[in-house]
Amino acid sequence: MRIGELVGVGNTANVYRWGNHEVIKVFHDHFNSTYEAHKEAKNAEMISSLNLRAPQYSGLLEYEGKSCLIYERIDGLTMLWQIEPTKDNISYHAKLMAQLHAEIHQAKVDMEPNLKTEIGSLIDSSAVINEHEKQMTQHILHVLPEGHAVCHYDFHPDNIIMSPQGPIVIDWLNVWIGHQAADVARTSMMMQSHSLPPNAPQWLINRPFRELFHHEYLKEYGLLTGMDEDMVNEWMAPTLAARIVEMKNDRESENAKKLQMILQHSSEVR
Repeated sequence: MRIGELVGVGNTANVYRWGNHEVIKVFHDHFNSTYEAHKEAKNAEMISSLNLRAPQYSGLLEYEGKSCLIYERIDGLTMLWQIEPTKDNISYHAKLMAQLHAEIHQAKVDMEPNLKTEIGSLIDSSAVINEHEKQMTQHILHVLPEGHAVCHYDFHPDNIIMSPQGPIVIDWLNVWIGHQAADVARTSMMMQSHSLPPNAPQWLINRPFRELFHHEYLKEYGLLTGMDEDMVNEWMAPTLAARIVEMKNDRESENAKKLQMILQHSSEVR
């Protein structure tokens, strides 16, 4: 079988039609495709077993020398492109996203937490965060609570397809098990970022609209779970540090500057 038309472009992979009812996910990095594909396959098997709002996973295969994943094809726009630039529509979708996130975090898993360990390893591997900053960030991470929630760790409007059968969450590559506040902090960090995807929709470019979405999302999540914004912000330093590593260790990035401000404030308080 040959790959069909391109249906999705991501930072790590492209997604193409595969037959009549499925898609194939092809990773950009040929060298790391085997590792990334097997990592996501393990996550996909777990997510399928939990009956979460996710595409059905069909298996791994080799295509043109790369390890690829086959998923059920989900038709529809992502939430990012479904949102209209009005306060009511933005508020509705922000609350819906919070409801979906809380639903994921209610899933019961019989697995050891690994989120704090994985974030700690990312921080240690950074080439631009200096040793003092690493120690401070690791101390913050150390005292934060463990958890047993399924953490998507890349949960944002462009990873939610608004299908005819209801919203479906995609891109489960970075699933970890840990405290749900860490997952919310990750989403909060992305929503507050000044860095926007190419050809971003109008509502996302409009800073007040983006801030409204962020506010409504956090408010709704708090109402559903009892989690307040302070609990989310406690995770922000390690969240930013991990993101710096993912973004190729850019010392001058927005995230690096935010991390330095948090650590400076933390040292002054102490």
